[in-house]
Amino acid sequence: MTTAAAPAVPEETTAKLAGGTLPYQQDLAGAFVPSGPTRLLDTRDGTGTGGDVRPVGQSPLVLDVSEVSGNPSVRPTAVVLNVTVTNPTGDSYLAVYPTGSTRPTTSNLNFSPGQTVPNQVTVPVGSDGRVAFFNHVGTTDVVADLAGYFTLDKAASTFVANGPTRLLDTRDGTGTGGVRAQVGEDASIGLQVAGVAGVPARNVTAVVLNVTVTGPTGESFLTVYPSGNAVPSASNLNFSAGQTVPNLVTVPVGADGKVAFYNHVGSTDVVADLAGYYVSGEPRTGGVLRTLGTPKRLLDTRDGTGTGGVKAQVGENASIGLQVAGVSEVPSRNVTAVVLNVTVTEPTAESFVSVYPSGRSVPSASNLNFSAGQTVPNLVTVPVGADGKVAFYNHVGSTDVVADVFGYFSAGDRLGLSALSFSQPTVDASTGTAAVTLTWTVTDSDPQARQNGGTIVVRQQGDGPDTYVGQSRVVSFLQENNVYGGASFVSGNAASATYSYRFAVPRYAGAATAKWAVSLVTLHEIQSQQRQVLAGSALAGFGNVLTATSQVSTATALQPTVSTVYTGRPAYVYAGNNAYVVYNLGIQEQQSGFWKGTVKLVGPGGATLTGSFENSTYDGQLYSTCQSDANHPYCSAVVLIPSTAPAGTWSVASVTLTNNAGQAKSFNGLNAPLITVTSNGTVQADGFTATPNELNTWTGPAPFKVSMNVRGAQGGVRSIQLFWTGPCGSSSTTPTAEPDGSYSVPAGLGQSNNGSPSGCALTGAAITDGAGNVAVYGSDFWAPGIGVQVRGLPNTTPPTVTSAALNVTSIPKSQAPNRSFVVNAQVVAPVAPVNGFSSYLYDSAGTVVGQVSGGTTVGADGKAVLSVSVPYGIAAGTYTVGFEIVDASWLRTGYGTPGGQPVPGGPLTLEITEG
Repeated sequence: MTTAAAPAVPEETTAKLAGGTLPYQQDLAGAFVPSGPTRLLDTRDGTGTGGDVRPVGQSPLVLDVSEVSGNPSVRPTAVVLNVTVTNPTGDSYLAVYPTGSTRPTTSNLNFSPGQTVPNQVTVPVGSDGRVAFFNHVGTTDVVADLAGYFTLDKAASTFVANGPTRLLDTRDGTGTGGVRAQVGEDASIGLQVAGVAGVPARNVTAVVLNVTVTGPTGESFLTVYPSGNAVPSASNLNFSAGQTVPNLVTVPVGADGKVAFYNHVGSTDVVADLAGYYVSGEPRTGGVLRTLGTPKRLLDTRDGTGTGGVKAQVGENASIGLQVAGVSEVPSRNVTAVVLNVTVTEPTAESFVSVYPSGRSVPSASNLNFSAGQTVPNLVTVPVGADGKVAFYNHVGSTDVVADVFGYFSAGDRLGLSALSFSQPTVDASTGTAAVTLTWTVTDSDPQARQNGGTIVVRQQGDGPDTYVGQSRVVSFLQENNVYGGASFVSGNAASATYSYRFAVPRYAGAATAKWAVSLVTLHEIQSQQRQVLAGSALAGFGNVLTATSQVSTATALQPTVSTVYTGRPAYVYAGNNAYVVYNLGIQEQQSGFWKGTVKLVGPGGATLTGSFENSTYDGQLYSTCQSDANHPYCSAVVLIPSTAPAGTWSVASVTLTNNAGQAKSFNGLNAPLITVTSNGTVQADGFTATPNELNTWTGPAPFKVSMNVRGAQGGVRSIQLFWTGPCGSSSTTPTAEPDGSYSVPAGLGQSNNGSPSGCALTGAAITDGAGNVAVYGSDFWAPGIGVQVRGLPNTTPPTVTSAALNVTSIPKSQAPNRSFVVNAQVVAPVAPVNGFSSYLYDSAGTVVGQVSGGTTVGADGKAVLSVSVPYGIAAGTYTVGFEIVDASWLRTGYGTPGGQPVPGGPLTLEITEG
């Protein structure tokens, strides 16, 4: 199995509104909303790609999932996707990750040419509302079907780990009423899940099953869906005749408490093992999801990761344990289950692996089925044993096992909210001076609890359920603390703590009456590491709504100022790797203040791209994309340029700004900078070299040239612009045609200083041909790398002195104050020039009685003059002089000093006589 290397550039395409995560709690994904299965992506027909039909290569494909809820106010923090690769051309892997983050070194699917491989993926959503798919080698089509999403913006379901327990096996009649029969062609079978094997009979919204097909008679696919619904176009498992294929499936439960299994062609046996279920309502017995910033590798039997350094496969009929609680960002307590991507590789026989809670018996259920030599991945959601471990059992032969943790479920059933209310149900805010106190009480029945805290979010309600208008006001609270700009601790202890917050009710709204609601409460206990999330209708039983009389907003935003972040280089963007452009906007909205906005670009052929941004406050301060204040914010809007964007000039077509009253205004004709998008499709360059690439710059700057091969230029090469990190610069952009057909431009490396050789890296190159076509390279443009570095010559040879003499060797004591004393030294410094010295005057006992340090220069004849300090009132006697010389690289050599070398020609003696 191969794993990905971290990318050099981000892989986003188009920015959307910021995701629904909380400040400083981006890992809190919240509760689950089952949805689907619904097809979101299919590169074979252009679904999810704007109609672009092409497989995924090494340029990551980005999928917009921001609108999966169908409600702009309810934004996903993570999505559960069934991802399938098909028609791959190489031995490769696929990694799925949030846009805007570094591509992980872990993989989600591993495959060989021609295979069709599915795997369920739980992936955080980037702040732009998107997720990215990276393919390592060759090309492959990718299909993604939505199973549900996590959110903090509405009441949703929490996860209860339960299993693994076998619910269905068509081979022996388990779950089919004893009927032993394969699922036939174009046929479905139902499976009762509610009220079975510990699953509650009511309020179960979805189940998590490990589904395996075995003994299929034809090439087909299996779809798992809610009973009572039509068979969707999505699939969960794809397989060929004779294959055994497992996959984790998260599926909504039908109104009859069942889920259904549909087989497309031929017939197949189906096995389903319960891993857990999602439950809504009270009591809140499940856990909420917390995702990791990037997946972490916990187990790799090939190199001893997670095994205490033991490098050994899991043997036949053997289990190994893996510590997960307290490891790699997973808390040590109250973790009910972990989400692992488990991969078997290099198995010696046809077998299966079961992943189960440590301390329990090996279950009859399996998570991965494989043949000798196969590499098979599968997502596993597994309960954590009482010892904080999970176990891996291998049935036959031996196999290496790799496990990457993607997230975990954190319990919080002992945490609760016993009170939440505004001090009055109504208020007149039309004069702009209203403030109402919000009070709440957090309870914790855990006797080991020591300190609780959390956040509340206050928003203006919209016209429908779970809809909101205007910016979020996020307020933090912590027991025994008064948070600056946040909530105050009133009284109590960890068992029951009361807090208050003085809510300044906004004066302006879109109507004469506005309703303000606590839309979200998150709770956590520090000692026990419990977590609880209450959102939307889960707070309806409290007095969480305040009705305000408001002044209707009559003003919208003024025309904004728009600029880009490009400084010191042209506004060129390379589209091949998916790049982005950041626009800075100065906004004025004098009444209700700015809420959100959209920047729309237009390019060649009328193509458009958009980027959105949003304003929110955290403990009274603007957070994330906007700064300053709501009436005069400075905001950043990110527009992501996909690899499919047409090359050419792009301009800002419009900016739409919406205020906190929900009133929008669009601005056209803005004097915004143009950008040029290129995919290097016409002009191309390679073979970048610097000659020479190592220079002696200890005495000053040194020239060199940068050469490259240029292809496809129309009308010759007009200019080559170079951009550097470090003390390099280009003296001209006019290229020189070299005899070998390459082109070069002159450059220079700055002087070495501070004891270190100078150095620089070529981070950007823009090549323009006679027709105006542009090709760009380097990280400055998010483009292919250049690989050119220039460095100053390092110095390992200290300076030396071949001869040295005092200008005065004897002098009466009375004349010494009126005389200068120096050492005339003949210096040899082959690399770095001597630029400093220290001299010491020693008495007959070897004590320093005079010392001076400073700078010096060496003449063309190699001579340096080093001052010697003879103190006023020096006593008569015989003295010796020692000295050190220092070069620009801070290498030094001492002569006549303790530990130093002898002075060439003998000691330097100064005789001070009486008189």
